[in-house]
This record gives sequence, C-alpha cells and structure tokens, in this order.
Amino acid sequence: MGTCHIHGLLFLFLLGAASLTCMYGKVTQNVSCYKGIYMGIEADPLRAFNWTAGKVETCDNGRFCQETILMIAAGAEYAILATKGCILAEVPETTLIQHAPAPGLVAFSFSNYCDEPLCNNKDSMSSIWTPEDSPASGVSTSLYCPTCVALGTCFSAPSLPCPNSTTQCYQGKLQLTGGGINTVVEVKGCTAITGCRLMSGFFTVGVLEVKEVCPHQSLAQPRKVENGATRLPFPVWGLELLLLFLLQPLAHCS
Repeated sequence: MGTCHIHGLLFLFLLGAASLTCMYGKVTQNVSCYKGIYMGIEADPLRAFNWTAGKVETCDNGRFCQETILMIAAGAEYAILATKGCILAEVPETTLIQHAPAPGLVAFSFSNYCDEPLCNNKDSMSSIWTPEDSPASGVSTSLYCPTCVALGTCFSAPSLPCPNSTTQCYQGKLQLTGGGINTVVEVKGCTAITGCRLMSGFFTVGVLEVKEVCPHQSLAQPRKVENGATRLPFPVWGLELLLLFLLQPLAHCS
C-alpha cells in the first residue's frame, strides 16, 4: 500500500509540473528573432522610417524577442533610435510612453517583449505613434529658443519662436546604451517641462539605458537694485553686526 501511495503522489507531481509548463509558457524553446539597429534624423518619420531588419538570430533558452524605439522631436526634425534582438525577460509585454508631449519638444518610446518566432517585426512608426496637432493659438511673440536635435552635437541651432503653452528653453543630452546602441543625442528647444526631465525621470526604455544630462546652471549673479548699486549675496549690514558682536568682549578685556 505504501508503494502505491508514493507512485500516486509522483504521478500527481508530474501532472502538476506539466500543467505549470502549459500555463507559463515554453520555457525551454529557442526563439528566432530579428536583429538590428537604426539611428537617424528624419523630417517625416511616418514615411521615411521604414525599418525591416534583415538579420535573424536564435535566442538562448528562456530569452524573448525585443524591439525598442525611442523618438525625440525638436522643431521639424526627429531623432529615431531603434534596436531589435534577444532579451532575458520573464513575461511578454508592450509599453508605450509619451515622456514629453507637444507642444514643443516631444519624447516618445515604444518597447515590445514577445516569445513567438520573429514577433519583433515592427517596421514603421505609423502603427504605434500619431503626431499631435499643433495648438490653434499659434506661437509666442516673446519666447524664442535655440532648436535642434542631433546624433552627437548640434552644430546649428536656430532661435525659433516657441508654441504657446511652452514656458522655457530646454538644453540637454541623452546618453543611450544597450541593444547594440552607444550614442549621445543632443536636444534643444521649447518646452513646458521644468528642469532636466525630458524623459520624465525614466532611466530605461526597453533595452536602452538612458542618462539625461543638462548643463549646470551658473551661479547666481549679483542682482542690481533700483539705484544701480550691487546687492551682495550676504548683507553688508549683517556682517557689520557680526563683527561688532565679536569685538565687544575684546573691548571689555582692554
């Protein structure tokens, strides 16, 4: 009776393991995925960005296919960085994030992890991104910002009028690594974002690691008061009172 009981438990254990394998996917299957990278500046990403990766790689056991796209828009130009390949992931997932919305600078990302053969097959922006309409109120007459986006460094950044609803000028660089990409994107333009947050605080986009760097703000300059004198950071009268307080004991000692 004891032997039969053990055999029954072993059968139930194997049946449970098989059920878990069916529920949670094919954990031992090798998946074929598209592989490639794209980096470029486009004027019309919906038409010009046609990305069909010709290479295929076979992923190790437990790995998924991935595709990641990051798009930064400034003025009339769009920087697009994209990568396809294998990734060690736990579950399939698709993520769309509008980091910085129009008007002004735009930052948008898409990532997809999937476990079917050649499932990382996005070849255009049209199915994942729709341009936002510009506000009908037009552009500001008082706020102008240097505007550009470039792989590496902006060698020309014309000062352009800002759309209404933007409040300041942004200048920063995105250092991007991962998925075969290792580059810097410089961005300048009009925005309503406060601080160095074009990526809204995200440090990873799909397989890309993102480091956003903005120039350090210069030290506050001495401000001019109405009569033309310079207002010092520490009040002179405060310093005089401090010296008087320190010198009082010396006067008593003498």
